[in-house]
Amino acid sequence: MTVLNSTLSLALIVSSLTVDAVPAAARQEPRVNATGAAVQAFQKKVAEYVKLHHEAESKTPALSETSDPRKLASREEALGAAIRQLRADAKPGDIFVAEFLPVLVEAVRNDFSTRTAVDRKAMVQDFPRSTTLSINMVYPASLPLATFPAKLLRALPDLPPELEYRIVGRHLILRDAKANLVVDFVRDVVPTIPS
Repeated sequence: MTVLNSTLSLALIVSSLTVDAVPAAARQEPRVNATGAAVQAFQKKVAEYVKLHHEAESKTPALSETSDPRKLASREEALGAAIRQLRADAKPGDIFVAEFLPVLVEAVRNDFSTRTAVDRKAMVQDFPRSTTLSINMVYPASLPLATFPAKLLRALPDLPPELEYRIVGRHLILRDAKANLVVDFVRDVVPTIPS
């Protein structure tokens, strides 16, 4: 038993000498891919939101199979109210976290730089002037849910079925597709459109 303790002690002393003998500058820390870490931080926030969404769904009366628009709208409103209650303190940047913003801005600007002015204008839906963009607001029914540009969608991280990206004005919005809520947004991410 003492031989084992002596061997273990000797191994610990040698390993500490080895680490201390190498100057700190020569020791390399593992490199972190900044873009990968930023996307991972965003995806973590998305997963947290989806968990909250499911919690809100569990508190909302289930909807039997129906094609009645009033029942569908009522369920959507109830789900939205439950989510707003669970996210009462939500603010911009809760999901589009700061470290992810440069990745997002670069993807959007790269995509728009390849498009003509006509294409850019066709992609951008304007908010009604009387609308103020805010977290947990109902996505305006007056705005069409135009298809998000496929090339840009491929450049952004995938989203679960509960969420979708939307471009409104110069802003990128994260929308809850089932509750019709603005979950998060980034202002002025879309480049200005030349006249």
